[in-house]
Amino acid sequence: MLELDNLVFERPGGLVFRYNFTLAAGDILAIQGPSGVGKTTLLDLIAGFETTVSGRMFWNGTEFSALPPWERPVTTVFQSDNLFAHLSCRENVTIALEGAGIEAGEVDGAFARLDIDGLQARLPEEISGGQQQRVALVRAMLRDRPILLLDESFSALDWPTRRGCFDALREIATTRRMAVIFVSHDERDAAYLGCEVLKLDR
Repeated sequence: MLELDNLVFERPGGLVFRYNFTLAAGDILAIQGPSGVGKTTLLDLIAGFETTVSGRMFWNGTEFSALPPWERPVTTVFQSDNLFAHLSCRENVTIALEGAGIEAGEVDGAFARLDIDGLQARLPEEISGGQQQRVALVRAMLRDRPILLLDESFSALDWPTRRGCFDALREIATTRRMAVIFVSHDERDAAYLGCEVLKLDR
């Protein structure tokens, strides 16, 4: 379980954000709200890209608030720039898995599970945006870190493509027992996933 215990973050000028909630392994939480209310800030705090004023974060009872980003149990998938343009889709996945003991068969199996088998040798520019996001999800899935953060990762995709990515995301969350938090401006996203929604306001 992911637990955020009274996190407080303050921006210059006195703007203060406060977060306090829990999310079970295998569950998905949509973060909604107008611009400027701290949706991306929340993800940055969990990932370690921003520092809290006070409060603590736990995964299954173990605090990780003081850990640097690379030691946290977190993977972040952004809206764009998830893949290196000069590397094949397979290389984009395996470069993040060096030293993890992941075998080639596991990589191919993950591509197949997300319905992108056969794209391993292609460059990112040779596949669609939805396929690129699925490659990023393969990498997140095989990194096997229990907290997955998605910052508007699918908002630029058309609705049918986005639904396919959500199907893959739901499978990852369930089978890998990952706590997934995603920022979304489209209420259809949470409705399709059937997930909980945290609405932030001012």
